[in-house]
Amino acid sequence: MRLSLFKISILLIIIGASGTGIIFSESDKSYQFMTLKQTESSEISLYFDAEDIGYYKIMIPEFEGQGVFYRIVDEDYDTVSKGISETKMSIRYFDVKESGMYTMILTNISQEKMSYEIEIGSTDANRIMIPAGIMFVGGLLLLFTSFMKLKNYRTEQPDENIR
Repeated sequence: MRLSLFKISILLIIIGASGTGIIFSESDKSYQFMTLKQTESSEISLYFDAEDIGYYKIMIPEFEGQGVFYRIVDEDYDTVSKGISETKMSIRYFDVKESGMYTMILTNISQEKMSYEIEIGSTDANRIMIPAGIMFVGGLLLLFTSFMKLKNYRTEQPDENIR
């Protein structure tokens, strides 16, 4: 079997995507299911390393248009990120400047009792760079080989069939 540049690029993309998925699945994360009454708050915390990227996922299983107010704070209770999640599921990211415990505080803003599934975790951005780079190189090679194939591809259309 002869390896072409196209096959090598596909192989690099698969290797990079697999490595990224493995690293992301092994990263630190915390999951909690909570039920909050009107204006009640709850929090979930996780330790993050400096210069990382954190993420949080908020799922509202019984979503009926009512949202939840969230706030991410560091150890000094300085706000890193805040907002209102008004969808059934939302995933957002935040930058971690310093190592330490980061806490997500949720406040129910709906009129009735609501259940929430919360996940907060690390993306391990420093470890993902190598497989992401491999995937990027594979993507560039794929674009290059596709361009070279399309450059040499010509179609003819007779003038008498065009009206």
